[in-house]
Amino acid sequence: MKIEMKNNQAPNINDEMIASIVSLAATGVNGVARISLRITDEIMDKLYLASTTKGVKIARDPVGLMIWVYIITEPGVDIIKVSKAVQKKVKVAVESMAGFQVAAVNVRIEGSGK
Repeated sequence: MKIEMKNNQAPNINDEMIASIVSLAATGVNGVARISLRITDEIMDKLYLASTTKGVKIARDPVGLMIWVYIITEPGVDIIKVSKAVQKKVKVAVESMAGFQVAAVNVRIEGSGK
């Protein structure tokens, strides 16, 4: 069963656009070094010439978007503070720019350092 969500601002916003908003918001948080590549992203890059959305996964649910973001932190940061800051900034950015309700932002720390 395909779930269709409506937003009030821009009906033509797709998951790739939302993932771009998520990436920009997450990398704007102090303590985040970069978005991490997931293994599936690397495999998709090998199989398809088109760019995949790296380090971000989005699922649409009737209560709102479920967002997973995979990050690499800078060395020596407080991981809990950085994770909470990423969750807050991503939620605010997606809701204000895309107009979709965000049900959850899950942050996965894939590593630390450059």
